[in-house]
Amino acid sequence: MMGHAPKRARTIESGACSHCVARRERCYIGVRGLPCSNCRRLNTRCDGIASQEVRTKQRLPSRVYCDDGLFESQIRKTEQQQLPRARITADIPTTDPLENYVTIMHQLLGPKPPDGASLNSTPRYISELPTCLEVSDLDYLESKGALCLPTAPFRKQLLKSYVLWVHPQVPVLDLDRFLRSIATNDGTTRISLLLFHAVMFAASAFVDISHIQDEGYMSRTAAREVLFRRVKVLLDLNCEDDPISTVQALLLLIHWNNLPQSEKGASHWIGICLSLAISIGLHRNPDCSVFTPSEQKMRRRTWWSVHNHTRLTVDNLLSVIRMQEDREDRNLFDISMIALSDFQLHLFPPQLRAVVDDCEVLRNVEYQKTQAIIFIEKTKLCQLSRFSSILNRVQSLVCGENIGNGEAHSKPRSTQDEIEKHRLWQLQLPVPASHQFPIDMVPTECERSIYLHQSWLRLIYLGSLYTACCNNPEASSGNLYISGHNSRAVLVDKCFLDIADVFDEIDCLELSEQLPCPTSALLILLLAYHKQLSHANTERNTRQNSRSLHKCWKILQKLKETSDMAARVTAAVEDATCDEICDELWASILSITCK
Repeated sequence: MMGHAPKRARTIESGACSHCVARRERCYIGVRGLPCSNCRRLNTRCDGIASQEVRTKQRLPSRVYCDDGLFESQIRKTEQQQLPRARITADIPTTDPLENYVTIMHQLLGPKPPDGASLNSTPRYISELPTCLEVSDLDYLESKGALCLPTAPFRKQLLKSYVLWVHPQVPVLDLDRFLRSIATNDGTTRISLLLFHAVMFAASAFVDISHIQDEGYMSRTAAREVLFRRVKVLLDLNCEDDPISTVQALLLLIHWNNLPQSEKGASHWIGICLSLAISIGLHRNPDCSVFTPSEQKMRRRTWWSVHNHTRLTVDNLLSVIRMQEDREDRNLFDISMIALSDFQLHLFPPQLRAVVDDCEVLRNVEYQKTQAIIFIEKTKLCQLSRFSSILNRVQSLVCGENIGNGEAHSKPRSTQDEIEKHRLWQLQLPVPASHQFPIDMVPTECERSIYLHQSWLRLIYLGSLYTACCNNPEASSGNLYISGHNSRAVLVDKCFLDIADVFDEIDCLELSEQLPCPTSALLILLLAYHKQLSHANTERNTRQNSRSLHKCWKILQKLKETSDMAARVTAAVEDATCDEICDELWASILSITCK
């Protein structure tokens, strides 16, 4: 006779409750956990012990942090698509229709490790929004992502990129105060939300793509569109009461980088920025005013940053505001020239360096001094520069605009004296600002940054000198791209060769993607120059010319994400069905600056 399987003993040690053990009944502690089915039916207290599996399921509703960061990037990507991450104000109602799904994902997988403020807390280093804003305005700001802040690791990398690549060219911030506000986070000093987002946007063009992807963005373009929208919506609603913070934010918004195609052009924003700067007296000498010494230095650096950017990028706007010093109202701008004493040159304490990942610039005064000297020399050159002529004319041709008519694009003829002033500036250039390749075989990130700023200064000089030669009445536009007996034609030829050498070195150091947007105009001119040389009957080395052409084309392709002009030219050439179309494009580009 086959024996039956023995009944499983139910004891207190096995996890059964005392009620089921006394009645010798099975104790079913199911997926619901306690109480067991018998106690639930009799409505009595159950003292059983749930299994490990059930205990794990019972803990799911509480948020458990994932120690190894599992699925953290996927969670951040989902949050980024829904924009609101860390609300700046605690009383804003929830408007995200998918926020409950993000909460469920946090419960199942664990939210990101706490690295700063909680979801509904206000970072104390951010200034409060104006009280005049309505609740509907706050809802609108939140829906556009303007009340979102980057995660602490991403913010750290963005600030490091800002210190290396943006601040030396646009030293508008009181960097010590800015970093101290974030480091202490105690509310004693605060940062404008508009200015903070502008800094993040300006730095996003230079931060490594891996940090952008870790934040959940699919590409640099996608990240910049989100960061730009945060700045734009704050500007639209006039969310900043401090006009100088608005000037600084506007300058950072348009400096070096193109705006989304759906937005107004850079000339629109620089016009607003310049008008606002003049309205608050930035063009006046602040020494005799009520400002503190640090505020005086900051105001002077901000004005000359606006001045330089306007000189380099906007051609026709200068004639409207009469910003040129040789006009009859030259006393309109009575601010003194920027000097080394206007910069913050000191060793930053460790707690401030930690905010920017211990950037080498902040612990080396010599590097800071070199950056300041480069900016001072660029300011002096901008007072002579005709670089905006190249940028605007090439950009107008690439964008399909007719610049043949109208006074806005007509440039006065240069003289031999103007060319000599450019040469004199070059001869008096201090050694720290001179273009020189790094000595070390493997330069540090700080050394690479300084080299790029030196190279940009050199490119501004060569581009301005080229334009001055083209506008000289003694120069013939028909032979500017071929060496000949004309001294100015030889000078133009040498300008192109020097520009090619600078770009070649930049490409060797893999710094092409860090180049500012206006360099696209020089690259396009250089491409046209080499293209014309390939058809000219000269004794040049055809193979070397082909290599230079290929390098220029490779660098221009790298600038497509940050330069609309580079993207348009590469698209036009790649879509061309025959060489005649390309030849016509290059010939038009080269000839347009030689009129």
